[in-house]
Amino acid sequence: MKNTDAVNPQDQPQVEVVPLDDIKLDPKNANRGTPRGQKAIKRSLKNLGAGRSVLLDKNQTAIAGNKTIQEAKRQGYKEVLVVRTSGDQLVAVQRTDLDLKDKKAQELAISDNFTSAIDLSWDPEILANTDVDLAEVGFDPIEVDNITNAGRGHKRTDKIDKLPPPKMLWILLGIPFDRFDLIQEPLAAIEAESEITVQQSRDKKPDK
Repeated sequence: MKNTDAVNPQDQPQVEVVPLDDIKLDPKNANRGTPRGQKAIKRSLKNLGAGRSVLLDKNQTAIAGNKTIQEAKRQGYKEVLVVRTSGDQLVAVQRTDLDLKDKKAQELAISDNFTSAIDLSWDPEILANTDVDLAEVGFDPIEVDNITNAGRGHKRTDKIDKLPPPKMLWILLGIPFDRFDLIQEPLAAIEAESEITVQQSRDKKPDK
């Protein structure tokens, strides 16, 4: 039995093949990339083909995927398949030549995550001058300070407090590496006690 529900043409995805040369790069891209990351992207595109989609604004300027677009142009890619959406639907790229049971598909899955992990190098000047509330994006204030101000805006102890103790201390205490929470309270108590002891020694009057 046929579905008699009327299909609204407005709900149909708008797909167009656009010359890759028409896609512009973001002149204020905050990610400078890394030499190692660029090498990984180059290898992935050459050996495995295009994977995840890039993201464009309404003027066909890259929001995300600048480094992939750059490398695709270098390798002679000519076209990009543009799917127009208002952001209320996910856009999936389906590789009809791949099956995740196969080695090539598995390699592409690992390569995709690998390149994302190693090709990130923030541009301090761009982040420092952006209108974006970086805290809303998910940045920690100390992270922002370390990127934009080389860590000079905060006390070093603030940064140290965020770090787990050295692994040798974990071993001596018999604490699993992934359970830093188990020793946070005892450490805080030790720190508080040591501060009191230091203060008492300062307040103590010297013997005459």
